[in-house]
Amino acid sequence: MNLGALIGLVLGLGILIGAAAMGSADTGGMGSLWDGISMAIVVGGAFAATCIAYPLTDVIAALSGFPKVFSTQGFTLKDVVQDYVGLAELARKGELAKALDEKPDHMPFRLGSIKDTCRMISDGLAKDDIRTIKENQEQYRALREIKAANALAKMGEYAPSFGMIGTLFGLIFMLAGMALPPAPGVDPTAALISNMAIALITTLYGALFAFFFFMPFSDHLKYVNDDKKVESALHLEAAMLLYDKVHPIMVQERLNAFLERKDRFVDE
Repeated sequence: MNLGALIGLVLGLGILIGAAAMGSADTGGMGSLWDGISMAIVVGGAFAATCIAYPLTDVIAALSGFPKVFSTQGFTLKDVVQDYVGLAELARKGELAKALDEKPDHMPFRLGSIKDTCRMISDGLAKDDIRTIKENQEQYRALREIKAANALAKMGEYAPSFGMIGTLFGLIFMLAGMALPPAPGVDPTAALISNMAIALITTLYGALFAFFFFMPFSDHLKYVNDDKKVESALHLEAAMLLYDKVHPIMVQERLNAFLERKDRFVDE
């Protein structure tokens, strides 16, 4: 569980809801902040515009990325280094094929990328071919994931615009209604102010969805993508070391360079 994202979401919602509750205490409650049509204009409009700008598959991938903000991988790069150090001895013996059916002692599973490396070396693929496969996998993984993050960011760009469009709709209808005689018993000034409040709700929704949901979630996916670039570089380096049957101590030192000093694996 990504506690930082969860704390940020809960704290942000708490601040916004608390401020809204205090501000609406003398105006009859927070019901005035809800308008279904305004919500449809902002969310539906941003989604529709993004579908025009990006393929539907990228938009769906972007929306499916929301849960990733709150989840973690279940392992650290230190775990990956430790696994490769353990595999280095098997590589020196030419027994990497055994790793395909085993799991590390310190992890509940062996990463698919590590299994692929062991399989390619065991199957006798050339070193340059393994390098090319690894580099291509990383290049196109990064492209796919950055497109999803960009699609989410694009929703954040469109949402305030549709909020303004909804506000303009409301103002047009409000001004058109002012030309009509008021209904019996209706205060025209009060009706005008009420309609103005409703017109402004879409602007609020546009800003809220853009700067509290779409943009932060997109930035998090980009951050995760950058982290995976480091992980992929580590996998490539490890694959080359395993292929060359480098001593486990050297594997440990070479791979520790990818980690922060406090996280580096030390064989006890």
